[in-house]
Amino acid sequence: MTELHDLTALQLAAAYQRGETSPTEVVDHLLARIGDGDRVGAFTTVSADRARVAAAGAERVLRTADRTGLPRLFGVPTAVKDLEATEGVRTTLGSALFRDWIPGHNDEIVEVMADAGLISLGKTTVPEFGAACYTEPEVSAPARSPFDLTRSAAGSSGGAAAAVGALLVPIAQGSDTAGSVRSPASACGVVGLKPSRGLVTAGPAGNDGMGLSVRGPLARTVRDTAAFLDALTTRTGVGTVHPPRVDSYERACDAPVPRLRIALAQGSVSGSPVDPEVAAAAELTARTLAGLGHDVFARDQAPDPELTEGFQVMFTALVGSRTMAFEESSLRPIVRHLRSRSQEFTSGELAAAIGVVQARARAWSLDHANADVVITPTVTTPPTLVGQLRNDADPAAELAAMTAFTGNTVLANATGFPAISLPLGWSSQGLPLGVSLTAGWGRENLLLGVSAALEEALPWAHRYGDRSTAPAPAGRP
Repeated sequence: MTELHDLTALQLAAAYQRGETSPTEVVDHLLARIGDGDRVGAFTTVSADRARVAAAGAERVLRTADRTGLPRLFGVPTAVKDLEATEGVRTTLGSALFRDWIPGHNDEIVEVMADAGLISLGKTTVPEFGAACYTEPEVSAPARSPFDLTRSAAGSSGGAAAAVGALLVPIAQGSDTAGSVRSPASACGVVGLKPSRGLVTAGPAGNDGMGLSVRGPLARTVRDTAAFLDALTTRTGVGTVHPPRVDSYERACDAPVPRLRIALAQGSVSGSPVDPEVAAAAELTARTLAGLGHDVFARDQAPDPELTEGFQVMFTALVGSRTMAFEESSLRPIVRHLRSRSQEFTSGELAAAIGVVQARARAWSLDHANADVVITPTVTTPPTLVGQLRNDADPAAELAAMTAFTGNTVLANATGFPAISLPLGWSSQGLPLGVSLTAGWGRENLLLGVSAALEEALPWAHRYGDRSTAPAPAGRP
């Protein structure tokens, strides 16, 4: 029997329109699931009272308004990543230093989601300042893959991906600086889209200054992802260059996809080996697209140490750019390490690193100029064990391990191109293996059309089931 938590965001929106359920009923149902035991560590803060008030307000609107004029996902529950300031709601940034911070303002993305009529159930778990590709903060339990609670949900949008994969919310907001939407999507068996640079506004003060970070959707289906992207792109950024928007990314999922040239790029820009099962998932995707009539060809992804090292300098500078006064010794070892490294670079060295990354990103785009879509493994391995990447005693080794794990994800942040991770592969242990598709800047419509075709050819919806009775993990890592 289908339960409310099994419904996708678009299915919930349709059920509201038919009067079959209500935002209050759905919000109460999902809050009860979270309250019964958030075994995947998805939420750091649950804003139950606010969500119920919002649901009641949405229900009144649905009873009295012309429903055809409402936003597409009006009244649908979601969650906000705990890096986004939310007025009146505890926002920890994954740090013990901000354990009790309650902002007096909303970040732009929170306003955009509210304008779309979405109802946030709370703040999803992140690593401290989002500075890790695993999600094990001091302020809450680790975020875990719903498919194996001993496995990490990756990061930094680990809580968001875990919430979606565990059927706690149908869609959730993430952000991506070096793969932080796509790596968790791979670990949690969901869809994660990193949009084109500039497509989703970060507001007048929300950009990272280097063009690496973007906000993006996590969902269980491609069409939910597209509908959420429609909601996130209703505002134009202030002082930013953004690609042309299409009328409806959701409709792009049903538009005919022309015959495409598609490159299968096995390997890793970081130089780390790709697990054979992960590589096989990418190969399966390539064969499937060839079977759908596309021209698919192989092209190995060569390691690019210049890009990798330059990107590390940029990422390190972003972590070190937080200038508020706090006690450095209270920070996690990896954050202290990154901040310490950032102080070793001169402004000239940072500028040189940015130039190198821009040049190497341009070279990558020219190498693939004859491909409409590039297939790569999302990350290099199946979901890692909780605690496996964390190395408090040697944070330099931890940084190297994280770089090896993420593999190719930094390419889309460097180029600014859109990239989507789809749960198209499954390991012999039943673990999800994400496969990434990348298209040119502003080609989200093409990317979503191809992804919808793959979802039909290699469906994954049956993989979720009801995981609410999974045994709780033993202790913290």
